[in-house]
Formats: sequence, structure tokens, C-alpha cells
Amino acid sequence: MTAICFYNDGAFDKRAFTMMGLSAKPNDSAIGFFGTGFKYAIAALLRHNCTVRVVTETDTYDFSTAPGNFRGKEYQAVYCTVTSADGIDDDPIELPFTTHLGINWKLWQAYRELYTNAKDEGGSVERIDGTPRSSIGDVRVYVTGDEFVKIYEQHDKYFLTAETIAQGSRLRAVEKHFDHDNVVYYKTMYTGTKLDKPSLLTYDYTKTVELTEDRTLADTWYVRSHIAELWLEHMPYDSLINYLPKIASDTFYEYNLDASYHTGSEDFHRACAYLNACQKSMPMWARDTYTKSLPFDQQVNLYTPTRYQLSQFWKAINVMRHHRMMIDPDKITFCASLPNDVLGYYRKGDIYIAKEAFERGFEKLLGTMYEEYLHMVKECEDMSRNMQNVLVDQVASLMLAMYEMEDFIDKADK
Repeated sequence: MTAICFYNDGAFDKRAFTMMGLSAKPNDSAIGFFGTGFKYAIAALLRHNCTVRVVTETDTYDFSTAPGNFRGKEYQAVYCTVTSADGIDDDPIELPFTTHLGINWKLWQAYRELYTNAKDEGGSVERIDGTPRSSIGDVRVYVTGDEFVKIYEQHDKYFLTAETIAQGSRLRAVEKHFDHDNVVYYKTMYTGTKLDKPSLLTYDYTKTVELTEDRTLADTWYVRSHIAELWLEHMPYDSLINYLPKIASDTFYEYNLDASYHTGSEDFHRACAYLNACQKSMPMWARDTYTKSLPFDQQVNLYTPTRYQLSQFWKAINVMRHHRMMIDPDKITFCASLPNDVLGYYRKGDIYIAKEAFERGFEKLLGTMYEEYLHMVKECEDMSRNMQNVLVDQVASLMLAMYEMEDFIDKADK
């Protein structure tokens, strides 16, 4: 009969299947750390009618089930029979869990657990047809079952073997296989945590992150940002040239990444500049990040106001001059739009006014020009105490001027 054998060197302690929450992996990079996985795997395998046997240098452990009843409810208890090297069987041990343990676990999760246990101990897995070999490890876990063999044949789906394309601070990217299911991996292990759209590449966390009891990612909130960091800060130039045009379609997960916390590497900006010069597509987050890295006058498209808009502009200039705000028209540039959809922007002695300021009416245009004037001559930052004080002082000055003007008119009338 065909069996799948998970093997590793070292000792086997029966507390691995009799005590919950006990884990002592030999290195800090180990995948498993819950101390429950082996028990979950045994329960899932027996529930799916597989046989499970552990063979060591001195003993053989065979796992089985037997019906039980608890408060009138039927269950399948799990037992282990230990056979020593001299062929003497101990009485079956009833284990402190039933086949209901990890009731949602599938066979592939049991396979994943047994392989990670072996891998963490320096071992591996192989298919055994015929007589089992005793030379492949001190500890050998044999599992039989046709469906389980099919999962072994998909090993490359459940454990990544592809070479790294880009390595970030938390995760890496590899070429995607057709059967990766858009799943995010953890230390080469299939987690079952799926992205909400097909991805161009497959992503694998290489640093420790929090997992749930069934080994899915506990917190998926930051996945999009972590993948964005990989693309912006760590993806090689040649890969960017190849991949950025491919993810310019909204059919891909990478089309809509969260790039707000990243500025982009030198390779990233060189690749975007090349693609831009060749008039090739790239996702908006990539184009925006690249554009923001350019000198400001290269980030905006110039705009020519209509004759009416120009008349409104000069009217605003005259209103400001009337209030002794000497603003130089030659220092003002009109733009089709500005970054972040602002109406006005002051930068290094120049004021930029967006087309939208004209379209919102004269008072909006005047207010925008006045605000940027304050940035220029008073060095006021947006939403700062300094800006507040300047505006309040200006309002008080205008109130006083209106009062004195009305008082003067009243006296003149008398």
C-alpha cells in the first residue's frame, strides 16, 4: 500500500500527542509554535479515514478510534497503541481529544502540519510504495489514504519552492503557479488566506506574523501595504519594467496597492521614468509615486484661463492690492490640477492656482490667492497657530475698517 512518510532525526516524546499547548521547536525560524498542530492533524486524518502510524527506533505508535458517548451524544474517541521493538503491545491509551478536534480542518491542513513539523526538525517527506525504509529518519510518520496521496502530489501548491523575485522587510515575491489560489504564504507554507483578486505574483511572509489556530493570517489589514512596500522599495529594476505594465489592469490585486507610506527606491523611479518615456501603462499608485518625486513644475500641467477667468484674476489682484497685499502676478502659475486636488499651492517663491479655483467662483479664487499669499509672505503653515493668528488679525482689521468707514459716512451725512 502507498504511504506518505514524514521523517526527521531526533527523539519522539509521546507528550507530542498527549499534552496540548506543548511546543519546543529547535530554532527561531520554525513555522509551528502553537503546540496543538500534531493533535489536530491526527484528529483530522482519522476523521477522513486515513491510517496514522509513528515509527521510532524503539517503538511504534498506531492511532485508532472507538465510539464513545457523552451525555447521550455519540463521539469518536482517539486511541494510541504503543508496540515496543520486542513486539509487546501496551494497552491502548485514550487520548485527551476526539476526532472533533479541529473539526474544520481539511486533509491538506493535516498534510501541511505534518510536513512543517518534519521540516522544523530538519526532515522532509516522501512517498513510500511497498516496504517502508528505516534509514530515512529516526522518527517516521506514515499516513495512508488515497485522498492524502493526492495532496502529496500537489506539494508545490502547499509549500513554495520557486526562487525569490524580490525580498522585502517582511515578505517576498515569487512567480505564481496556476494553482496557488491567490493565497498569501507564511515561511513557504500555504495559509489559506486568499487575496480578494487574482494576483500577478505570489507573496510569502518570511518574518514571524500572528497566525490563527488553523494557520491562516490573523491580521490581513496590512497585507496590501506590505505588498506595496515590496514593489516600491525592493523590486529589482528589470522586474519592474516587466511587471508594472502587466498590473495596469484592474483585474489584478496589485493594481490597487496602498503606496501612501512609501517613497519608492531608485530602481522604482528609474523604471517608471523608462515606462513613462516609452508611453507604457502602469498602475495609478506607481505613476503618482513617480510623479511626486519629480520637481514640482514637472508634476503639473499648465492651464490657460479664459478671458473671463483672467478678468476675475485681475479683479482679485486689485482687491488684494487695495488691502496693501502686493502680490506679483508674474509669480502665479495656472494649472489644470494640483496634487491631492488642492486649489492652490505655494512652493519656493511661486504660487500655483488650479483651474478648479476659477470654477468655484470669484470668492473661492480670491480666498485661494490670499491663502497662498500668506504662505509666501507670512510663512504660515496650513492649520497652524500662526495661520490662525494672521487670519484673526486680518478679520479684526477689516471689522475696524468697516466700522470707521461707516462712522465717517454718518458724520459726513450730518
